[in-house]
Amino acid sequence: MNIKCGIIGLPNIGKSTLFNLLTNSQVRTDNYPFCTINPNIGIVDLYDPRLYKIADIINISNILCSRIQLIDTAGLIKNAANGIGLGEKILEQLYKVNIIYHVVRNFKKNSIHHVYNRISPIEDINIINMELILYDLIKCENLLSKLKYNITNENIIKICNKLISCLNNNKMLKTLEFSDEEKNIVSNLNFITLKPMIYIFNCDDTKTNVQNISNTTINYNKDIVININFLKEKNINFIIKKSTLDKTNFRTYNKILSKYNLVRLFIHTFNLLNIITFFTFNDKEIKSWMIKRGTTALTAAKKIHSDIYNGFIKVKVINYNKFVLIDNNKFQKLNKIPYAIYNKHYSIMDGDILKFVFR
Repeated sequence: MNIKCGIIGLPNIGKSTLFNLLTNSQVRTDNYPFCTINPNIGIVDLYDPRLYKIADIINISNILCSRIQLIDTAGLIKNAANGIGLGEKILEQLYKVNIIYHVVRNFKKNSIHHVYNRISPIEDINIINMELILYDLIKCENLLSKLKYNITNENIIKICNKLISCLNNNKMLKTLEFSDEEKNIVSNLNFITLKPMIYIFNCDDTKTNVQNISNTTINYNKDIVININFLKEKNINFIIKKSTLDKTNFRTYNKILSKYNLVRLFIHTFNLLNIITFFTFNDKEIKSWMIKRGTTALTAAKKIHSDIYNGFIKVKVINYNKFVLIDNNKFQKLNKIPYAIYNKHYSIMDGDILKFVFR
């Protein structure tokens, strides 16, 4: 599963700093607007604490994490949807992502320039969201103009008119209710304001209360608000070079993970995208895999290897929560693990440890 996360926000509010934190990169974060022009693209290893706990129990040191792609866009400003600044180029990139990280300035450091010379998270949010709405409106109107002379597109035309009405009222498309038939059509249109969003407040203090903001301004269904003190979390070991990560230091690493809000960011990402994780291992390595909730064992087998899919016989399953409660002495031989046996229709659960049997 190839998950892409896009980082957006006004110029000079910490987007590239967040990108560096998550990808262990060193892209420029200079103190002026539009320091980023072309998007920065990086890969994030998702160091699931459960993966390291399993590795420790079964004494395996080669640990392979799931990954997501992160796209750090240039700063958006007013009238970006009409091409001001780098607006159109930036907004077009957002059609490629699965989820949006909307970074909002919530610190008062005067030495860091604000593009509008004031600190107001609500105003900043409204500026960015309005540009997303306007750009979707332009796209939707262009689509409608192409379809209106073709009678076979009648259902799509009706939906486009519904979408345009919503956008003209300055509302995101995710605020609409859709029938099952409409959902099938809308899901293929891929508009920006349909995508889930996590608002990341770049704070002086992670205890800053943004509850009022979330209740009054960020009211788009399941969108999430999270506080992160970027400067504080710069120095954590959340992203460690892979060469230093092995089972010998996972206990210390997991304790570090539990203290920082960056961890919550990916938990929310998976929840909003309806993604779960399962694990596989052999005597050489252990690996985590991302799948959509409700995925069957047969589909999960195909994700690992076509041979497993084509020759599928059964799957052995034990969930992580049960696995860690078993006496460790029983794991001296891997064949002593008390798996349950399921057929190809078994629906994978989050935290399942799987062993496929195939021809």
